[in-house]
Amino acid sequence: MELSTLVIYDIEDDRSRNKVAEACKDFGLQRLQYSCFRGTLSANKREELLERLLRIEREWESRWLNDFPDANFETLETPGIPEAEPKGRWVPAFKIMIQPICGKDIQTALYSYEFVDVPKEEKREDEVDAVRPKTQ
Repeated sequence: MELSTLVIYDIEDDRSRNKVAEACKDFGLQRLQYSCFRGTLSANKREELLERLLRIEREWESRWLNDFPDANFETLETPGIPEAEPKGRWVPAFKIMIQPICGKDIQTALYSYEFVDVPKEEKREDEVDAVRPKTQ
């Protein structure tokens, strides 16, 4: 059974963030906001998406360890601070939530989208004069 699924993430690394967005698009999800996607996925597809996002997370972790070999990582399945004692302080670096939403939730959801038709900027007369070929 397919359920509407919401994917929200907060990732500081540009490369990883772009890969997560591409993965969401590959699974047919539609971007709602910069770091938020929605679409219908089966439980198996959600698991596949999670595995792909975890691979991206592990790639990021590997790159981080190359630069900071003494770094300490703790992966949690829920939000919150790890119980392990940090060497410095725990900072959230890679947050992803994949949330299935039932039909009732979707039907009762409230949305407000505002689209603006921005007029094309017309060239001012002095700008037009600057690009005109000069005649002698």
